[in-house]
Amino acid sequence: MGLRVAMSGVAVVWLALFVGGTGVAYAQQDVIITTTGERLVGEIKSVEKDILTLETAYSDSDFKIEWEDIASIESKRQFLVETFDGRRLSGSITPDPSKKLVVQIDGTSVELTQVSNVQPFERSFWARFDTALDFGYSMTRTNSAKQLSLGTNLSYRDERYADSLFANVFSSTQENAPETQRWDLGNDFRRLLGTRWYINTTQDFLNSEEQGLDLRTTVGGGGGRYLMRSSSQHLALGGGLAWTNENYTDPTLSTKDSAEAYIGSEFMTEKLKITDLITRFTYYPSLTISDRFRLAYRFDLDFNLPGDWYLRIGLFDNYDSEPPAGFSKNDYGWSNAFGFKF
Repeated sequence: MGLRVAMSGVAVVWLALFVGGTGVAYAQQDVIITTTGERLVGEIKSVEKDILTLETAYSDSDFKIEWEDIASIESKRQFLVETFDGRRLSGSITPDPSKKLVVQIDGTSVELTQVSNVQPFERSFWARFDTALDFGYSMTRTNSAKQLSLGTNLSYRDERYADSLFANVFSSTQENAPETQRWDLGNDFRRLLGTRWYINTTQDFLNSEEQGLDLRTTVGGGGGRYLMRSSSQHLALGGGLAWTNENYTDPTLSTKDSAEAYIGSEFMTEKLKITDLITRFTYYPSLTISDRFRLAYRFDLDFNLPGDWYLRIGLFDNYDSEPPAGFSKNDYGWSNAFGFKF
């Protein structure tokens, strides 16, 4: 404001900042009333595995409250609220004055027993992402075998869209044997239609020395349906059409293009308390190469550790019924990794 600003003007500005800051702090307060009548004021961090996490100014550690012990929630902040029947609602949360154990999200009444997840829904685009990073390393004295793995998962969601990106890198070395490397990158973008149906696009990229692939690119689109769905568990079945381009590590092999159909399933659950599980299976029958088909499978089991740390056991398999001559039909493996979610 400069050195020439009068002291009275400074006083007015500081008063405005104080009042405005107080208003912001007040606006950020969330009120939780338990079934025993206790009133807790703070900031809701998340609701996961039937546990609400509340951060307060009067405690060094967050409060963990079981969802069944909550009678009422009130907040002027924006939240993404998901129900067990697959609905997604966004807005502020207020109690329904005419009913017990019922809240209103922008005018829509929802019973608390039907709420499966509550996440602070920031208006900032970047605040809607969840990320996980993991690292694994193993070594055995026999043949000096070493294995290194790196992985990441990035997900985005709002009322109508869900996007997931994953990447994995594997490197294996062994005495008297060639070094092998493998990496894959995939993305699945979904536009939700109601509570069960969705349309989606997929992109997958694979490098595999085991199958002689310098790069396999698969781009597709289709749709699917959630056979069951909540924020903590879902089972989806979908399908569509894809185009695949394959470049090989052997320069004498020509690039191969093919049109494919695909049928896939995905199961995810976070209801196991100490572990999270996600598994995906996709079948690709070729439409342009006679009798050729591919299978892609992935299984990840995460053991939740204190804080946001986890231990992952992962399995993968890629099968090609007609690989280039001299290369394996199957590219499979497993890894142990230690990671962090944020």
